[in-house]
Amino acid sequence: MRLRPCVLGLFPIVLAACGPLGRVDVPVPECAPATAPVAAPAPRPSPITMDLACFAHPEIDVWERRLRFDRPLWADTLHALSRGAAYLPHLRDVFSEGGMPSSLALLPAIESGFGPRAQSASGSRGLWQFKASTARRFGLVVTRKRDDRLEPDLATRAAARYLAVLHAHYDDWPLAIAAYNAGEGRVDRARRRDPGASFWQLTDDRRLPRASLDYVARFLALVRVVDGATDC
Repeated sequence: MRLRPCVLGLFPIVLAACGPLGRVDVPVPECAPATAPVAAPAPRPSPITMDLACFAHPEIDVWERRLRFDRPLWADTLHALSRGAAYLPHLRDVFSEGGMPSSLALLPAIESGFGPRAQSASGSRGLWQFKASTARRFGLVVTRKRDDRLEPDLATRAAARYLAVLHAHYDDWPLAIAAYNAGEGRVDRARRRDPGASFWQLTDDRRLPRASLDYVARFLALVRVVDGATDC
């Protein structure tokens, strides 16, 4: 069951875990005149531009409830979003300009807690936690003297290119997001027996690890909580 979203304020945040955070980049439309004709239903969004909050699965519901009602998790999430407030409008624009869901800009909340200089034990760095090899593959310079992974704009544009490539390969956002986290090789091996399998089928059959299920479900739940669904 989807929980009902409610409107929250902007940063700095003093709020409860009750619903989608305010979006500052979308103006509120004026009400149509009473005499205006009823508009035809809008066409369904294409797979690449669809609202990520529209995905439905019990695991997303579980993570949505955790985000809303697990106070330590919610506090950590709010801390990450507060740190990312300065970046989010521009990051959303980068994805929108590329014809992709702007909600992908929320991925660093999970990847790095929106820490532009974050570094993992494996050497991944920056908002988007690129490995050096992947960063170079998508046009970033990584040397002893220069590391573009630490530049939010450059790293975000590289992440957008990478996610576009992943979506073109899988034609499915959950699979693309899983591959961003676990690597294309891991996802491709999981699909070898059934190339048409969805992300949820692969996790149900345990061909992808629990960590991938949690990563994707948590992100899609975060999109629900922060952005809400607009056109499902």
